[in-house]
Amino acid sequence: MYGKTLKLGLALFAIWSVSIAAITLSYRSTEATKEHIYELGSSVDALRDSFFFKASYHTQMSDSQALKLQLIYALRLQLEADYPHHWLMPDIHRLLFTTDRFIELSQVYLDNNLDLLSLVQHIGAMRQRYQDLAVNSLYLRLSSNVLEAVFGNSSTSPQVYRDLDNVYSQSNELLEKERRDLQQTLAQVSAVLGGYAQGRYIVDKLQNHNVYEQIDVLRGEFDQLLIRHNIAALIVTLFALSGFVLLLYSASRRDLVSPQNQSEPTADSPAPEGEPVQHEEHPKVTEELEVVPENNPEQEAATEVESEVTEIDFDKMLESLNNDMESVCMLLAVFIEDHTGDADKIGQLIEHSPEDAQRKAHSLKGVGGNLAASKLRAAATKVEIAIKETNSVDAELLDELKIHLARAIEEAKVFLNEHNSIESH
Repeated sequence: MYGKTLKLGLALFAIWSVSIAAITLSYRSTEATKEHIYELGSSVDALRDSFFFKASYHTQMSDSQALKLQLIYALRLQLEADYPHHWLMPDIHRLLFTTDRFIELSQVYLDNNLDLLSLVQHIGAMRQRYQDLAVNSLYLRLSSNVLEAVFGNSSTSPQVYRDLDNVYSQSNELLEKERRDLQQTLAQVSAVLGGYAQGRYIVDKLQNHNVYEQIDVLRGEFDQLLIRHNIAALIVTLFALSGFVLLLYSASRRDLVSPQNQSEPTADSPAPEGEPVQHEEHPKVTEELEVVPENNPEQEAATEVESEVTEIDFDKMLESLNNDMESVCMLLAVFIEDHTGDADKIGQLIEHSPEDAQRKAHSLKGVGGNLAASKLRAAATKVEIAIKETNSVDAELLDELKIHLARAIEEAKVFLNEHNSIESH
């Protein structure tokens, strides 16, 4: 009888162990997804807070906003990759879709601000080129009109555009080269002011975007799901304990009602005091713990030959991200995946689609700023300006961009490999 009771007890223990193990695995997976959602929500909130500053500060914050947007995109990719697809988990696809719309809208807003900065630099360059000529005064008028249109009120806008029309009329009286440069600048001013006016509407939409509501809803759903995991584990444990108690009680009852010869006690006979002698065979559960000694060797140099000045300033990246190594690694991984071979693509696009080539160079310029890769940013800026002014680019500039991009990608790979190697120890 005790053998049968023991088998039932072992079976009950096995069922309890499997159930608790399954609940534990599901709990860890759910908690990991919940943490990703919380990180995504924190990054989105940080970017949204920057939109509440006055318009005069928005342009100065473009680089930091672009970095935060890159981090949001990396967290969105990680959330989608690590999401476990089973029926217990809340559906996050609506959040992913809403996050994509938020990223696209934010990118349009940042592009408008970056275009404004590019326009200011271009007007400054034109003023330096024609410093001693009469056309310099026209560029000064353009600068003042841009400043008034961006930071003034809506009532002054008609006067600004009338003055831009007057500048255009006066440009027709200039020499051919001066007229062409000024009219190209006027076209760029018109496009930038139109985009900046749209940016005010975009900021309102970003401040009241649906992504915040989606994140709050999913946070609540995942918190409730974790509570249900705890309740399920408690219920399974109570059932297992009840089963063990019933088995012990039934074994005791059988011993009490079984006719036994007290003069010839057997292994199953009760003690003289009437208390049953329980011969429970406790299965020996051995856990082999593999002890791995911690090795703390001195870190050797990552490479034997290293350039005097690296492409990516990792210390500056860490400082800008509050020493969050995980965020740095995610940004580097996205950089490697999205921008490998961009220099070759620019060379291919320049022949049939200069606008797409210029857009790729502009994107590389922004990424170089986010990664603190000053050489890559400078090379991409040269290529972008060359395409913008001549719809072509010299082979030397393109080769320079290829070299800096390749070095930056290689340094990012080495950094990620070293970081993964350190974590594995």
